[in-house]
Amino acid sequence: MPNVIDINQDQFVEEVVEKSKTIPVIVDFWAPWCGPCKQLTPILEKLVNKKNGKVILAKVNVDENQGISGQLNIQSIPTVYGFVDGKPVDAFQGAQPESKIEIMIDKLIESAPGNEVPKLLKEADLLFKDQKFEEAQKFYESLIGMDPGNPKIISGLLRCLVQLKKYDDANDIIESLDEEVVKAEEIIKIKKLIDNIGDGSFENFDDLKSKLDGDPENKEIRFNLANSYLAANETKLGFDELLFLFDKDPKWNDEAAKKKILEYFDILGLNDPNVIDARKKLSSMMFK
Repeated sequence: MPNVIDINQDQFVEEVVEKSKTIPVIVDFWAPWCGPCKQLTPILEKLVNKKNGKVILAKVNVDENQGISGQLNIQSIPTVYGFVDGKPVDAFQGAQPESKIEIMIDKLIESAPGNEVPKLLKEADLLFKDQKFEEAQKFYESLIGMDPGNPKIISGLLRCLVQLKKYDDANDIIESLDEEVVKAEEIIKIKKLIDNIGDGSFENFDDLKSKLDGDPENKEIRFNLANSYLAANETKLGFDELLFLFDKDPKWNDEAAKKKILEYFDILGLNDPNVIDARKKLSSMMFK
């Protein structure tokens, strides 16, 4: 079954309404004379083909199919509708950023009838949040079999491997990923985390701890110690030093401690147990 089709109004019920009861259908209303359509349609085709059969793009030339355009009250083009389970559930008009369109497509796929992956992914995420990393790893691995190119699943698995200090396994997975998957935001973040681990630009934290013991008010040493902990994947210890520094002097070095904390919140994700704990502590410090 092709991922991209051209349809007329006589085919609309069969190819859009009925088909969307088993697979999401995106309808692109366009015309040959429409400049923005010429920009949007190739993006839609690219993103739909990237989803490997999980969604269909149906293109409707409004000049040749004015009946269905009138029924759906198409006021301007390009207009794009997303159909799931026989009903339009999302729509937009005009050119849109590729990232925004992909978010819409992913939501359509997640809401498709019979798609159990989003629910199961939440269960895997909960195991990770509860620090049951080995169980979560197995769960994510089973989900990859159901949805091989899903960056959320892959990043979940990679985060488990990082927590279990299986860095070589994580890097092997990253190297095996398709180019498009590697570009996903979730994968970029976890790759950055793995790259930061083992960063040799900081002193050994044992040496830094000795220096700090001799000069406990030295903020630069404490900041470097925090970075050294983070580079060794000792995330809680790293956050503890940064939070201590922020609590003592929030403005030090252009708010360096806070910026580093927020950077790692973003990289690690809100489900990370250390992030959950550190966010609570940071909030209490900021609003005390």
